[in-house]
Amino acid sequence: MKSTLRLAQRTVAACAAVLLLAGALAAQTQWKTYRYASDGFAISMPSEPTPSKQSVPTEAGTFELRAYLATDDDAALYVGVCDYGQVAEGKDPWIILEGAKNGAIKNVNGHLLSFERISLGTYPGMKFDGENDTLHFSARIYMVGTTLYQTLTASPISHPYPASQQFFDSFQIIARSH
Repeated sequence: MKSTLRLAQRTVAACAAVLLLAGALAAQTQWKTYRYASDGFAISMPSEPTPSKQSVPTEAGTFELRAYLATDDDAALYVGVCDYGQVAEGKDPWIILEGAKNGAIKNVNGHLLSFERISLGTYPGMKFDGENDTLHFSARIYMVGTTLYQTLTASPISHPYPASQQFFDSFQIIARSH
């Protein structure tokens, strides 16, 4: 009995040491704030995001989507910026946000797990989580004037990204420079 207890204590001590080491290594990943004044936002990420642009056809016309993508182990961190211009002027932002949420879920053949209306200061937004057969994703999206900002993390379904909240909390709207 005593040897079993000692073995259990050693096992617990060894596990604790591994967890402390893993925590220390994870803490060494230095997140940095990246500012994109031309798109009017700042965000913290564990690595420098790769920017890209693409034209997105919609029923209301074709719009330019500017995307910023970074990775952290097996997770992807994404910020998308799309200015709808005059098409969105005077429109109900909740309708635009609802369409963006539904489109994001449809694009990955996913299903909605949770949804809530939120705000970023005075800007309306939505937060939602979803899954498909292989991915778990969390998103926060906001309408700032005529511009849709999308922040999203995606990771394997068996391993939701533990730093999603840190990523979302770091997102800021900043003054735009043209």
